Amino acid sequence: MTDDRFTQQVNYRHHFSKEFLYPKYWGVWIGVLILAILAYVPFRLRDKLGVGIGKLVTKYMKAKNKKQYRRSDINLRYCFPDWSQEKREEVIENMFITVSQTMLGIGEIALRSVKHIQKRSEFSDLNLLREAREKGKNIILLVPHTWSIDASGIVLHTYNIPMVSMYNPHANRLVDWLWNTTRERFGGKMHTRQNGIKPFLIDVRKGNMGYFLPDEDYGEELSIYSPFFATEKATLPGLDKMAKITNSVVIPMFPIYNAEKGVYQIEMLPQIEFDGTLEQSAREMNRVIEYFVEKNPEQYVWILRLLKTQRDGKDIYQ
Repeated sequence: MTDDRFTQQVNYRHHFSKEFLYPKYWGVWIGVLILAILAYVPFRLRDKLGVGIGKLVTKYMKAKNKKQYRRSDINLRYCFPDWSQEKREEVIENMFITVSQTMLGIGEIALRSVKHIQKRSEFSDLNLLREAREKGKNIILLVPHTWSIDASGIVLHTYNIPMVSMYNPHANRLVDWLWNTTRERFGGKMHTRQNGIKPFLIDVRKGNMGYFLPDEDYGEELSIYSPFFATEKATLPGLDKMAKITNSVVIPMFPIYNAEKGVYQIEMLPQIEFDGTLEQSAREMNRVIEYFVEKNPEQYVWILRLLKTQRDGKDIYQ
């Protein structure tokens, strides 16, 4: 049975296996060793390496018309039709630089001390979480896909904030085990998406902070069309219902990696107020993404098929 068939099983749970010591996984272990060494390299040097790698990756992706580059360009053309080609190319290159810098820093998040990790992070309005708790409310963090979502979640864990989230398992079981062990290093729990949303909601009701990523396209059947920048997007409309079921407030959060300062910056906004309609629930999610992304477009994961569901059934990414 291939790795992806294992990881896509219902009730799959990442765990260590003796099989991970077999030769077919040695390449992964070599990569882990490199990341472990980079964890102790000064971040300024590591970030400079990330800039070089990011530029090379961009050049290669563009020349080969790779799907990651093509999707990013298509998403930006639909969302920002007034941008020039040069502007789009600049944002895409800066995105791949951000990817490289955050990926090279994974070892630091996985291995360094709580004190060190907290020194490498800055929060705005962390008191919003405390105030919600004082009112007897649970919390769902609404976190758009940025390249720093995992690092910021781990940073929050260092402040003794138990969290729960959902994820799509990696096809490589060793990578999946390593990454989720890192995610759960200081607490928290990860649920696979193929097990549905119920386990996630149960844990939020118990008091674990929900870490909810809102911006993937799950198809027309589960979504409604809502404005998204200059276009529209098939958007999950059930955030209001999730909050009611779990007695939660929904607090938007946007994590970025600021290479100039060498810190993970996590911005939070006051809780979303809902009016009970599906349209407003979906629109509020997209409005939050627009607010954050317009300030730091290079931090967003533009390589996703964000707009795969179209009213006319067209696949814009072909």
